[in-house]
Amino acid sequence: MITKQSLKDAFVESVFQHIHIDPAELLPLLSFVTERDYPRKSSLLNVGDKWDRLFYIHQGLTRLFYTDVEGREFNKAFYWEGHCIWPVAPRDRNEGILFSIAALEDTVILEYSFQRLYDFLMQRGEWERFALPFAETLVEQKFRREHDLLLLSAAERFEVFSKAYADIVYRLPDYQLASFLGITNVTLSRIKRAAKG
Repeated sequence: MITKQSLKDAFVESVFQHIHIDPAELLPLLSFVTERDYPRKSSLLNVGDKWDRLFYIHQGLTRLFYTDVEGREFNKAFYWEGHCIWPVAPRDRNEGILFSIAALEDTVILEYSFQRLYDFLMQRGEWERFALPFAETLVEQKFRREHDLLLLSAAERFEVFSKAYADIVYRLPDYQLASFLGITNVTLSRIKRAAKG
């Protein structure tokens, strides 16, 4: 059985994995962590919102996506159980974000005020140690995706994604995965059939 305490333990382990802070110092901070349920297709944040919270995904699957003037959506990233996401880019904290975040499944998230977290870590001289691993991972993912979109075939992109994201590749609706891979549903269906032999 999942208890409130075990949820917060998982939150601490994920959020603070790169820094060393006495657990007793975290107790006041944890009292402000809130648990929220997001039904499938509901929004965590919309274009134009300021991203003012850290999200720890306890259960479910989310996507970050752009929407063009014609209403077409283009997926930029997926996050699922155990992932912690927050506004790494300073622009997203201070101005309206250029993308949206939504639940692809019924999702349970632990949330915490980004400003409160930032102040807490700055006061203890731990901000850089906290932020750098997240920033490095984000940059690496962006470079990898750029490489794949520019240099790999559609079939190769699907193969790379399937290996890197085995936990979610078959949880994603085809049209959502196709959007991320930069291909059509028809092309993705053909690639999947060929992969099965």
